[in-house]
Amino acid sequence: MADLLGQWGQYPAFSDRVLSLIGIEAHWAILQYVVGLSFLSFIAYLIYAKTNDKKWERLAYTLFKGFVIVFAVGAATGTASEFGLVLLWPNLTEAAGRYIYFPLYAEVFAFLLEVVFIYLTYYGWKKFGKSAMVVLLFLSFIGPWYSAAMIVSVNSYMVAPTGIVPAYDPNTGAWLYDQGYPKMTLVVPSNLVEALNVTALQAAGMTVKDTLSDAVVVEMPVKIVQRLVYEAWAGYTVKDSILALVANKDYVQAHPDILNVPVKDIVDKILVKTIETVGVTTVTFKSPVYLASILHVIGAALTVSSFTIMAAYAMRIKSYGKSPKEYKDYVNAAFKFAAVSALVTIAIQGFVFGHEMGTSIAHYNPEKFAAMEATTDQITPVTKILPGGEKLVALLAYGDPNAPLPNYDKIPSDYCFFPATLQEDAARIGSCKPPLIIHYLYYAKTGLGILMGLYALAIVFYLWRTKDPEKTPRWLLSVAPLSIIIIQFVSFLGWAVREIGRKPWTIYGVMTPDVAHTVNPPSVGAVTLVAIFFLAILAALGYSVYRFLWLPGKPEEVK
Repeated sequence: MADLLGQWGQYPAFSDRVLSLIGIEAHWAILQYVVGLSFLSFIAYLIYAKTNDKKWERLAYTLFKGFVIVFAVGAATGTASEFGLVLLWPNLTEAAGRYIYFPLYAEVFAFLLEVVFIYLTYYGWKKFGKSAMVVLLFLSFIGPWYSAAMIVSVNSYMVAPTGIVPAYDPNTGAWLYDQGYPKMTLVVPSNLVEALNVTALQAAGMTVKDTLSDAVVVEMPVKIVQRLVYEAWAGYTVKDSILALVANKDYVQAHPDILNVPVKDIVDKILVKTIETVGVTTVTFKSPVYLASILHVIGAALTVSSFTIMAAYAMRIKSYGKSPKEYKDYVNAAFKFAAVSALVTIAIQGFVFGHEMGTSIAHYNPEKFAAMEATTDQITPVTKILPGGEKLVALLAYGDPNAPLPNYDKIPSDYCFFPATLQEDAARIGSCKPPLIIHYLYYAKTGLGILMGLYALAIVFYLWRTKDPEKTPRWLLSVAPLSIIIIQFVSFLGWAVREIGRKPWTIYGVMTPDVAHTVNPPSVGAVTLVAIFFLAILAALGYSVYRFLWLPGKPEEVK
C-alpha cells in the first residue's frame, strides 16, 4: 500500500498548500449558496408572478434573505482568500496579472453588479411591482454566476491551459513522453527564433506547427517550459540558462550581449505574444476544461442549495404541531419545491455536468485521470472491486468500453524535469506523478453523491405517491439535516480532487508550486491560526443563518 499522504506531502510548500485548500474550501462552502440560493429565489418568484400565490413570494423572500447573509460573509472570505493567494503565491499572482488578467479584472464588475442589485432587491422588495422584481432577482443571480464564470475560467486555465497537448493516446493506450509530450502551444516572436537553434529544440521534442508574419507557432515540451519559467522567476540570465544549450551560436557570436539578457525578458516576450495571438480577453475561456468546469460548479451550487433548503423545510414539517393551515401550505410547497430541485440538480450534475468534467480531464490531463482511476498496482482501485468497473470508466471517458485506460505506473516520475538539470528539478519539484490519494477522494465523492441522489429520489417518490409531505416517512425527514453535511462534503471532495490532483503543477505544464510560492512562507503556527479563523467564520455563519431563518421557532404570521 502506497503512503498516500506522504506522496501528497512530497510536493513543495505542503503547509501553505493545505492552508490555500482550506481557504478555497471555506470560500466555496459559502459561495455555492450565493450561486444557488439566488437562482432558486428567482425561480420561486417566477412561480409567484405566474400564480399570484403568496406562499411562493414568501419562499422567494426567505431564500433571498439567506442569500443576502451568505453573500456578505462570502465577500469577506473571498477577500481573505485572494489576499492569501497574493501572500502565499506571489509569482503566480504576478503571472496572472501580467498574462491572464482580464477575467480577474472583469470579476470586479461582477462584484459591483452583485452589491448593487442584491441590496436594491432586498430593500425594495415591497416597493416594486412583480415585473420589476423579476428583473431585479434575475440580475441578482446573474451577478454571482458572472463572478463564478470569471474565476472558474482562471482556475480552468490552471487545470488545463489553452494550448496544452496531452501525452496520452487513448486509441493505442500509449504514453507519448518519448516524443516530448505533454507540450504547450506557444507563439515565439520571429526575432527570438533567429536567436535559437531550432534543430536542437526539435531534437528535444519541440514541434513547429505554423509560421505567422512575425512569429512561429510551436508545441514546446512542458519540461522545457517549466524550466524556463523557473529560471525566469529565479533571476537567471541567458548565459546561465538552458537557453544557452539551444542558442544559435552564430547569432550569439554576432550579438554577445544576449547572454546577459534576463530569462524573464525572453519568457515574457513569448508569453505576451502567445496571449495576444490566442486572445487577451478570451485565453482563459478557451481552456479545454472551462465549459465543463463552470457547468459543474453551477450544478454543485444548485445541488447543495437545494438539499439544504429541503432539509430545512423537512425539519419544519416535523415541528408542525398546531401550526395554522396557511403556514403548513407554505412549508409543504417549499418542501416539494426543494425536493424536486434536489433530485433534478443532482441528476443533471452527475449524469451530464460530472460526466463532461470527467471526460475533459481524461482527454486533457491524463496523468491526473490515471491517478483518479488508480490504474496502478500500488493500491487497490475501486473499479477493480466493482464488476465491469474499468470498462464502464473507459466507456464514459472515451466512448468505448474496450479503450485502454492510461497506466499510472508508466508515468515517468521525471517527465517534467529538463534532462540537463534533472537533479535540481527533482530536488525542487519532488515528483512529476500526481498523488494517488485523489482516487479515494474521487470515489468517496462519487459514492456519497449517488447516496444523496437515492435519498432525493426516495423523498420525491413518497411525495408523488402520497401527494402530502406530512405523510413522508419520519425517518426520511429525520436524516435530512445529515444530508446537508453529506452534500457539503461531496462538494468539498470535488474541489479537493481538483486542487490536489493538479499537483505537481500549479499551472499544468507551465508553473510548479516552488516557483509560484513565496520565499518567506508563514510558520506552521501562523498557518494553523488562519485555518482556525476560516473554520470559525463558517461555524459563525451557520449559526447566524440558523438564528435568522429558524429561531424563535414559531411560524410567522401570513399577511
